Amino acid sequence: MPIERLAEELTHKIAAGEVIDRPASVVKELVENAIDAGSHSIELDVSAGGVTSIAVRDDGLGMSEADLRLCGERHATSKIRTEDDLLSIATLGFRGEAIASIAAVSRLRITSRSSSGDVAHALSIEGGAAAGFTPASRAPGTTVEVRDLFFNLPARAKFLGTPRTEALHINRVVQRFALVLPDVGFVLAHDGREVFAAPRVSSFLDRISQVYGTEVARGMIPLDGRRGEIRISGCISRPDLKRGNRRDQLFVVNGRLVGDRGLGYVLASAYRGILRPGSFPIAVVCVDLPRERVDVNVHPRKEEVRFSNAREVQDALGSALHQALSSPNRAIPVGVRTAEPTPTPVSGVPHLTATGSRPLPLDLHEQWIGSRLAQEAGKVRVESDRRVVGQLHDMYLLVEAPEGLEIVDQHIAHERILYERLKAEAADAGIVRQLFLLPARVELPFEAAAVLSANLAVLERVGVVLEEFGGGTFLLREYPQRLADEQTPRGFQGVVETLVERLREEAGVEETLYDGILRELACGAAIKAGERLPLIEAQALVAQLMECANPYSCPHGRPIIVKLDRDELDRKFGRG
Repeated sequence: MPIERLAEELTHKIAAGEVIDRPASVVKELVENAIDAGSHSIELDVSAGGVTSIAVRDDGLGMSEADLRLCGERHATSKIRTEDDLLSIATLGFRGEAIASIAAVSRLRITSRSSSGDVAHALSIEGGAAAGFTPASRAPGTTVEVRDLFFNLPARAKFLGTPRTEALHINRVVQRFALVLPDVGFVLAHDGREVFAAPRVSSFLDRISQVYGTEVARGMIPLDGRRGEIRISGCISRPDLKRGNRRDQLFVVNGRLVGDRGLGYVLASAYRGILRPGSFPIAVVCVDLPRERVDVNVHPRKEEVRFSNAREVQDALGSALHQALSSPNRAIPVGVRTAEPTPTPVSGVPHLTATGSRPLPLDLHEQWIGSRLAQEAGKVRVESDRRVVGQLHDMYLLVEAPEGLEIVDQHIAHERILYERLKAEAADAGIVRQLFLLPARVELPFEAAAVLSANLAVLERVGVVLEEFGGGTFLLREYPQRLADEQTPRGFQGVVETLVERLREEAGVEETLYDGILRELACGAAIKAGERLPLIEAQALVAQLMECANPYSCPHGRPIIVKLDRDELDRKFGRG
C-alpha cells in the first residue's frame, strides 16, 4: 500500500488512545489540571463508572475567554514556552494534550471564569470538533463535563469493565491524589451518592487518617531525610501494619505521582527480614530534588520519570528508610505477641495484638493457646499413633510417626482443621454466629469500603455480620462462633481487609467465592507461626489434623506435612 497522510480526525483518536484508555484516565488528567490551576477544593461527580458522565469542578484560577477558546486545541498549553522549559517542569501537566485527547473521544463542555474576570464562558466540543462557545455563569474556577466517553470509538468501549470496576479505578485515582496532596480538599460522588470526602488538612498523617482510618494513621512512621539537594519525606508503616499487595505504596517525585521500580526495590529491601514474604508495607514516599535533575517527559501518561543520577536518589531513600525503621517509633517484629494497654474482651478471651509495649506473660500465653485447642479437642489427653516430640522455631511440630519423622506446619495444620469444620458446619445447618456485646471497629479506605458495602449480604451468609457506620468505618456485630475467640481487634481488621480482596477478585463466581471466604476466615483464626505451643496442645493439634479429610495440604494448596522416612534416616546414618 502507498504511504498516505492520515486524516486529522484519525490522528486525534490515535493520540487520544495514548493518553485516555478508560474513565480513570480522564479523571487523572482533569484533576492534574485542577491542581496546576492552584485549586484548594476539587469536586468530582461520576455516573455509570464514568462512561456516561464525569464532572470535575475546581476553585482554581480559571481561564479567560481567550484561553478557553484555545484550550481544546492540541498542544495548546500555558505551562511551557520554550525547549528549555522541558528541563525544569514544575506542573503536573505540560504537553497540552489532555483536553484535546478527552475531547476527541467524548462530548466535552468546559465552563470557566478567571479569578480576575466578571463573567464565565462555556466551550463545547464533540468528538474533537468545536460545537459551541457561549457566555455562562459560575464562580471563579473551572468545571469540566465529559459525557458519553468513547461514543465514537465503540471498539474501545468494548474493552471497558463494568461500571463498578471502572468506578473502583476512579476511586483509586482520587484516593492517590488525596493522599499526596493533603492541602487540597476532595469530594467524590458516584451516581449521586457521595463516596469519599477529604477536607483540607495540614499533614500526611491527617490525610492518611481520612483515607485509611485512624488505626492505620497510628501505625505510620514519619519519613524525613536529606542528602545534598535531595529531600525525602512522607511516612511508612510499622512492621505490624502490612498489606497483601503493593497497592498502598505511593511514590511522589516533585509533587508528581510516579511508578519507579528503583524506588520500589529500595522500599522492599528496607523491610527485608522485617516483614514475611508476601507482606508489603504501606508507604507514601516523597522525593524532592532540583527540577533539572529529573526528566518527566518519558512516558505518554507522565507516569514515569528518569533521574540524572538514580543511584544517588535511591541511596538517599535507603538512608531515610533505615533511619525511620531504626527509630523508637518502630514496632516489635511480627510474630511476637503483646497485650494492648487497654484490652477489650470478646467472649471472655483476652485480646492479643501485634502492637503494644508489654510482652504477654508466657504462662498466660500458654493458657490461652492451650484453652482454645483443648476446647476443640474436647479432652486433656489425646490418643494417636503420632507423637509430638518437639517444636522447631515456634513454627514446625516434630512428630514421631510409624513410618519415620513428620514435620508439621502448625499454622496451616490448624487452618485445615478450621476450614473443614467451617465447611461442614455451613453444609449442615449453617454457620453458628456469635453476637459481640461490644462490636469491633473496622476502618477501611473508601475504595475497599465500597466493595465491602456492596457485599455485606455475602459475608452474612458465612457468619460475618458487619454494619456500615459511615466514613469507611464498619462495626463487626457477629462472627462465626468457632472462630470468634481466636481473633484480636487488629486481627479482625486484617481478616476483613483480606475478605475485601477476595470479594474484589472473585465477584460473581458464587461457590468459588464462598469457599474462598471460608479459607480466608480459617487462615485468619489459625495459630500463627511464631506461637509457642505446649506439648499436649501440639499433640491435640496433630490428632485433629489426622482426622481431616485432607490432612496433607492447606486450603490454599500448600503442603502441611513434610516426611522423612525411617529407611531414609537409617541410610543417612549408615545403618544397614
